Amino acid sequence: MRRIALTALLGLALSHAANAAADWPTFMGDAARSGAAAGAVKAPAGLQLAWEYELHAPVTASPVAAGGLLYVAAEDGNLHAIDLATRQLRWLFHAEGGIASTPAVADGLIYFLARDGRLQALDAASGAPRWSFRTGGEARFAAHGMFGLPRDGHKRTDPWDFYLSSPLVADGKVVFGSSDEHVYALDAKSGAMVWAYKTGGMVHAAPARAGSRVIVGAWDSALYALDLATGALAWRHQTGADHKDSVMLGIQAAASVDGDMVYAGSRDGFLYALDAATGQLRWRHDAKGSWVPGTAAVGASRLFVPTSDGFVLAVLDKRSGRQLYEVPTKVWTFASPILVGDSLVVATMDGQVQQLDAASGRPLWRYQTPQRQANVRGILDAEGRFDNARLYGRRADEMVSGVEHVKRLGAFIASPLWVQGQLIVVNALGRLSAFRPAP
Repeated sequence: MRRIALTALLGLALSHAANAAADWPTFMGDAARSGAAAGAVKAPAGLQLAWEYELHAPVTASPVAAGGLLYVAAEDGNLHAIDLATRQLRWLFHAEGGIASTPAVADGLIYFLARDGRLQALDAASGAPRWSFRTGGEARFAAHGMFGLPRDGHKRTDPWDFYLSSPLVADGKVVFGSSDEHVYALDAKSGAMVWAYKTGGMVHAAPARAGSRVIVGAWDSALYALDLATGALAWRHQTGADHKDSVMLGIQAAASVDGDMVYAGSRDGFLYALDAATGQLRWRHDAKGSWVPGTAAVGASRLFVPTSDGFVLAVLDKRSGRQLYEVPTKVWTFASPILVGDSLVVATMDGQVQQLDAASGRPLWRYQTPQRQANVRGILDAEGRFDNARLYGRRADEMVSGVEHVKRLGAFIASPLWVQGQLIVVNALGRLSAFRPAP
């Protein structure tokens, strides 16, 4: 019995060590975009601020971590490599355009897409350039008459189109989407193009791996399953598309893959559960007129689904789609939630991070940025909701400035990550915060 007890204790210690050492090398932690921290046994109920780092630039891309380095990309074109042990900058690389895609680290290289239209590969340890590939150009989504504004011949840029496609590294290839409406697969070592597939719209979502295929959504509101080796189309699933006002249109979130299922949110107001082999609809969740702009975190039996104007995070049974409960967020959620052991971490556009019990939604811990607490412009009302009159004024075309006001709260657009036993978040103003379990 003593030997059994010692073995159990050793196993628990090794499990905690694995959790502390586990990397988070790509968007949502893995190629399936599950958002689950590997090896996490039980999440701490309560965290405290351990350290911070100022990037002094806006941030939309999510941080990643591998080999003891934390990589954080910013909209000023700087990619920061921070030593997690010393919390000091190891190296800095400057791209010629803002970096709005979450980097991916694999086999000693780091890959990212910048707004200058180049997918770049750097040495992950030193930041030395290895190769670059130029797309047909990167841009934000724009449409005539967007959000019901006059069709005066001018396309309006969508201020909520925050991200560029985050690369997926699989089977020696780097796969990513582009604003030029293509999905590209490049040789991961040389950058030579292996294949390209033309979709029907801009591709800003991150591809996810489903066995021998990649799954990726586009701004034509379709989800594509492409053969990883050849780029051949296996299936295409069309979600809803409002072409009149260009509001309920487009897929900007990465799909989550779980065994034989693909889960994908659309801006048509639904989350779709599709058969990974055929693309056939198994079920869909009605977000009640709200976009589903973030990627769902996948648990053992549940999905955790962020919404924008629904102002909730919906928790669903992943086989049936039945809603089990919902967590009021009161504001938009574009950052994707993550699972850490038996808890859920969600970061929202009001500059707030919450840790919740995943089984019940019970609050465990909360952090608010100093800007959110100050609420200088008064855009949050007494209940913590956005005051639209203060946010937009009386003009419907003031959405761009309204979004910028929200960012000033220290909004979380980038998704959190869990690495080396700590939670790391970075807000839209470029402040990175790391939290460790409270003693």
